[in-house]
Amino acid sequence: MGRVSRDGRDWERRVALAERFGARVVTDIKVAAAFPTRHPLHAGAPGYFLSPEAGKVIADADLVVSFDWVDLAGTLDQAGLKPGATRVVNVTLEPFLQNGWSLDHQAMPATDFTLLARPDDVVNALCDIGHVAEQGEQALLVADPKPRAKGEISVDSLADALALAVRGHEPSYLRLTLSWNGEKCDFATPLDYLGYDGGAGIGSGPGMAVGSALALRGQGRLPVAVLGDGDFLMGCTALWTAVHHEVPLLIVVANNRSYFNDEIHQERVARDRGRPVENKHVGQAIDEPDIDIAAMARAGLGRGICRGDRRGRPWIRRGGRRPRASRLQRGNGGRNDPGISGYAHALRDQSRFRNVHLPDPD
Repeated sequence: MGRVSRDGRDWERRVALAERFGARVVTDIKVAAAFPTRHPLHAGAPGYFLSPEAGKVIADADLVVSFDWVDLAGTLDQAGLKPGATRVVNVTLEPFLQNGWSLDHQAMPATDFTLLARPDDVVNALCDIGHVAEQGEQALLVADPKPRAKGEISVDSLADALALAVRGHEPSYLRLTLSWNGEKCDFATPLDYLGYDGGAGIGSGPGMAVGSALALRGQGRLPVAVLGDGDFLMGCTALWTAVHHEVPLLIVVANNRSYFNDEIHQERVARDRGRPVENKHVGQAIDEPDIDIAAMARAGLGRGICRGDRRGRPWIRRGGRRPRASRLQRGNGGRNDPGISGYAHALRDQSRFRNVHLPDPD
């Protein structure tokens, strides 16, 4: 399930169709929530790259139906599915957006049948023809976030603490950092997650967060964005717009003091070219001096950024007069590049929080 409707009825019919045929469903983080991530039929964890379980499900399938999936050819290749190994149907309007001169279609998927139609129109037609129920019936699995009791706060602990803090407030995640673990995604409705920017554009996060929060205003949702520090710093003035126009939202900055995505890339290049790996941080580290992100909140861009306590509980409940910030420790050394899955693992595993006590705002 790729780029599909955010309509609640369309969501229910996608679930019902999958249940009728016992079809496994794969989603990712590059686009908005398309299917309940805790549904028994959901395969693997959503991510920027295929999880091993999702890849195996695709590789072993008798029939693969893509509903406007982003980069279908690349995904089939990641799954190890050779052209002709199984039947592939592609439901998409993407060819109308592509241009042969600019080659923005990139790799062309090897499909047996391409249907130029909106995915949810096809889903609804299939449900009508097959007399499929209006909504799914299977119960969703229950998420049980448990932050680590003490010690360094990892991105996973941040995800658990954040999930506990916003529980009961109908959060809509506007964006998630590249280091986010898809296993922490608990999306049960179409507005639980609104997707990524589609082009890995550093600096787009704050603007997307504010725009998405504006669109959600008055709908009873809590807009939440988890941004990397590099992404936040490149576009943080967008927060002034939110404050000025009284657009409520929560932004959590996962601060590892680095453009760590590029540190991993530079390590890979260094190994390939026989250059010193220890120089991978050059041009990517955001320290010496560290940037006081909490001070930006006190400067009129927002408020209520506080540190976590020793039990890893979040700062978002603690807003108040003494803003403090938590940050991630940059990874150094270790297993960085065993492949695409290792790339995502390195982003997540080599980032650790530590508390930084900042001076009083006075």
